[in-house]
Amino acid sequence: MADQQALFEKFLAVLQTEPSLPEYLGEEPETVAPFDPYQMVAEWIALRHEIKQQGKLGQAAQNSLQKALEELRAEKAHLQQQLATSQQQELTQSNQKILWLDLLAVVDALEQACNHWQEQIEVMDNAQPEAEAQLQPFWKRWVGQLTQSNLDKAMSASSSLREVLVSNQQGVDLIRRSLLDVLRQRQVVPIKAKGHPFDPKTMYAIGRQSSPSFPENTVIQEVVRGYMWGDQVLRETQVIVAAKQG
Repeated sequence: MADQQALFEKFLAVLQTEPSLPEYLGEEPETVAPFDPYQMVAEWIALRHEIKQQGKLGQAAQNSLQKALEELRAEKAHLQQQLATSQQQELTQSNQKILWLDLLAVVDALEQACNHWQEQIEVMDNAQPEAEAQLQPFWKRWVGQLTQSNLDKAMSASSSLREVLVSNQQGVDLIRRSLLDVLRQRQVVPIKAKGHPFDPKTMYAIGRQSSPSFPENTVIQEVVRGYMWGDQVLRETQVIVAAKQG
């Protein structure tokens, strides 16, 4: 009961105590500036002007950011277009490279056919004098006498066969040279190898052979002709390189 009485007395003391003033109301100012409405209006106008200026600056900054964002979007679209174009060009170049290699295979086949027919023509040219020398004694021994007309017919048949071979060889060679002209117009040109120093960037050595006519590391034979396409190697030249003597 005594404790409740003491608490009640403390509560009454707190209620009767005058509260202290806040710090901003602790002491009255010594001087009070007189109220000037004109100064208030001037400050309000200046504040309003400052707000407008800040608004203009903020709008200019927003416009600059918007413009920069649009430029970034345009640059991104341009880069994407360039990437797509580059990929398309790479795909086109890859397809073109396959086409050029296929045409080179055709050129190789035509060149082999020309060389084969040229060898046959040379064999006929070399064998014809010997055949003419052996033909008359053979027929004279078994028939008795070879008429000039039969000899002319035999020589005419041989000449006709040679003309057919020469005509075929020239026709195939014309097609081969036409294909090479088309490839040359597309910057596909053969690599000069025979008689030149071995170049590992454009050539592939499949063998070495001693040769007194060529210095060491010089190409003495082209096994498969190589080609350049612009500044890149389309097909390496397969060569035989001269080895060191002894």
